[in-house]
Parts: sequence; C-alpha cells; structure tokens
Amino acid sequence: MKVASFLEFYKKFFSLHEWENNKKTYLILWVYVATTFVTFFGWNGAGITSPLFNDCWPHFQSCKNLISFIPQPFGYSEALWYTGLFLLLGFYIYFLVIKDMTRAHMSLLFLWGWKFFVTFFMYHNAGNFEYYDLALGIVLLFFPRKEFFLGLVFILFYFLASTIKIHDSWILGTYFSSLKSGAPLFSDNMLPLFTNVVIFMQIVGTWFLFSKNKVFQKIAFFYFLSFHIYSGLLVGYRYITTTIPILIILFYTPYDWRKELSVFPLRSFVPGFIFISFLFLFQFVGIFIKGDQKLTLEGNNYGLYMFESNHQCVSELIFYKEGKQISQKRESVNARYRCDPYHSLKRFQETLCKQVPVQRWTFDHSINGGPFYRIVDEENPCDLTYEAFTHNSWIKTEQDSPAIVGYPQKNYYYYSSVKPPISKNVVFDTPQIELTPLQKAVAPHTELYKKIYWILWISSLCFVVLKGALYIYEKRRHKK
Repeated sequence: MKVASFLEFYKKFFSLHEWENNKKTYLILWVYVATTFVTFFGWNGAGITSPLFNDCWPHFQSCKNLISFIPQPFGYSEALWYTGLFLLLGFYIYFLVIKDMTRAHMSLLFLWGWKFFVTFFMYHNAGNFEYYDLALGIVLLFFPRKEFFLGLVFILFYFLASTIKIHDSWILGTYFSSLKSGAPLFSDNMLPLFTNVVIFMQIVGTWFLFSKNKVFQKIAFFYFLSFHIYSGLLVGYRYITTTIPILIILFYTPYDWRKELSVFPLRSFVPGFIFISFLFLFQFVGIFIKGDQKLTLEGNNYGLYMFESNHQCVSELIFYKEGKQISQKRESVNARYRCDPYHSLKRFQETLCKQVPVQRWTFDHSINGGPFYRIVDEENPCDLTYEAFTHNSWIKTEQDSPAIVGYPQKNYYYYSSVKPPISKNVVFDTPQIELTPLQKAVAPHTELYKKIYWILWISSLCFVVLKGALYIYEKRRHKK
C-alpha cells in the first residue's frame, strides 16, 4: 500500500474528516494542547515511575516489573523522555495549524497513549482529571460522530459523578463542615442546601445541556460554568483547564442531537455507545462491592470519585526489632488524602516486611468527621493479599460493626505547598465535631434522601434513553 493510500485509509478509518469539518471538535483539539502540557509538566520530575513513589493499581500489582523499561527520575532518562514528548506536542500544534489532521492524529495518539499507560497501568493516584482527558480523547481519536459523543460523555461525567454524592457526606454537607476552613463562600449551616442542589443538578439538570429549550439550556450551561469556577477555589486550575473550555465549546451554542441521530446511520453510533456502557460499568465497580466504598475504598478509583468524602486515618504497625517491640504509626490530617488500606498494605509489604516480620496491623478510618472505625485489625499482615474487584474479608464494612476507637478533630483542605500545623493527637475520646442545626434536622432522613435520589437517578436515565429511542424510531419510520 502506497503512503498516500495508507494515509487516506487512516483518515477514513478514524473519521478524521470530522476534525476538519466540525468547528467544535477542532477547537477541542486545541484544548488538548493545554491539558497535555499541564499533565506532562506535572509528571516530569515528580518521580511517578520511581519504585519508591509509585502505587500500582490493584488490577496490576506487578507494575513495578516494568520499571526497567520506562524512563526513570534518577538520571536523565525521564527528562529526555518528556523533552521528546514536548517536542511531539509541538509537532501536534504545527499539524493543527496547517490542518494536516492525519499526522495531528498520529501525534495525539502517542501523547494520549502515554497518558493512558501511566494512568491505568503505572500510577494508581493519577486522578480524575486525567479520566476526563482520556475518556474524551477516546472519542476524539477513535470513534465516529465525535461531536455527539463528546457532548454525551461530558454530560455523563456529571451524571455518573452524582452517584458518589448520594451519601451522608453530601446530603448533610459534612465533607465541608468537618474542615477547619469549611466551604468557600458558604456558612456551615447552609451547606446542606448547597450540596443537595449540586446532587440534583448533576442528576437532572445536566441533561438540559442537550435541551432544545434555549432558556433551560442556558440555565444549565451557566450553572455548570459557575460550578467549575467555584471548584477551582478548591482543586486549582488543573481540573478547570479541561472542563471550562470544553463546556463552553460544546454547550455555549446549543447542540441539536436529534438531527444527528436522525440523519446518520445507526451503526456509526455503536462504538460510542459500547464505550459509554463501560463508563457505567467502571463507575459502579465500587458500588457493587460489599460495604460503603467511602469507608473501605474498595473499587473506589475505577470510577469518578472527586470529593466523595473527607477522610482521616491512623495506620499502626507493631513489630519486633532486636528484641524490642516497636510501634510505627502514620496519621493523616489532609482531607485530600484518601485513606485507602490498599496503599498502606502495599507500602509496608514492599518495605518493612522485607526487613522484619510485622506482628499486627490496625487501620482506623474516619469519614466526614464521624468516628474512627477500626476497619483493619490483623495479625501477620505481611501475608495478606488484596483483590481488586471483590470485597476483601480482612477489611471490615459497616455491616461488620467495626469498633469505634475515637473521634477526629476538624482537619485541613490544603495544597501540597501549604504546611499546616499537625496535631500530635488526631484521635480523641469524645466527639469533637458537631452538626449544625440544619444538618441535625436533615440527619434523621438521610436514608430517605438516598432512596429518593436513586429513584430520581434511575428515572432520569430511563427517561432520556426512552426519549432518544422513541425519537430515532419515529424519524426512521417516517423515512421509510
């Protein structure tokens, strides 16, 4: 096959005419310049591929076996690698400018591939920010009907993220009221109003971004724009680098999804809908595993999990060295640190267990200012194994009635550059955090709220699917 024929085949196979002829898709390709630069700038020098730094995914716990084959931060190889990636990013920009979409696609495919590899095979804590880039990148790179699926996947990010908020932490707003600084611009007593509006809008309001009604569509657009601007106060610019530009590009001008569904062959939508089914599957991994995923963190990282709970934990190891009993304790006061027993287990198994036998491991976990529950209390923890997609019996769930060992004080939400004073004692014998009057009024009804939200979630999804299916059926029937 000649080069020209191959490039033509390549262009057709990946539907790159949509890159050329669709203004919104073309603009989003430029957003990827910014998000790719920000990601790689953060990864270069961060030691992500270092065996001492890296936490492997539960589904690929042997990831460190790849260390010798990838760039390392100990010398010049990592810097050389990222210099090459930034050079490739420069070529990608050049190809976009001259609108050579085939070579631009090849460049972005490699850049996206490195991000995908690091995120899902090397670095367990890469974060939800990368999920946005990777999922939307799959649509951009591989599927036809790109504008339709970019919009639908972006809407589903809101809708799927609502599942992690159907929990006491968001219904009561205790995620924020258990922080020393509270929530920016909102008093603690008003938090349940603020957080429940967020839940409702992510379940129902998000679909109005696709609405034909210009008033409702614009209300939804400006709500989510305000939501992302506000979120920047908490998570910084990385998240909004992706979300705000893409929200504006896709939804500032309403998009008529009905026209696309009624015009193009249905088979061209199949790959995108298969991918969407996987988004739902991964979001529900943690929900389907026994117990509260916020407490056990089992399956938590496979779906969107931003701001699911405010965590505090105390991990203690007891071992003997030179005939003396030694206690090694680690405490957390940073709400952004997710107290995952898996991380603690792997870290001491790969370090301390190779030096001395560990006699006992306890792991106490508090979420949203609630009691510290002893969810792990194991003898000989060096022998424990961790399953990725099922419940691990050595982690206690709320159904096992784990012992309450104390209560937390309010903790900090801060960036890594800020070093707040750390109390030497984060566990107290009596409750240190009280609910506000409004939270106390809502608290007895949280289970009812959860049922209502889940009914609303399922009903909303069924309504949208049914409406889309009926529209397609009617249009196709009239054509015949």
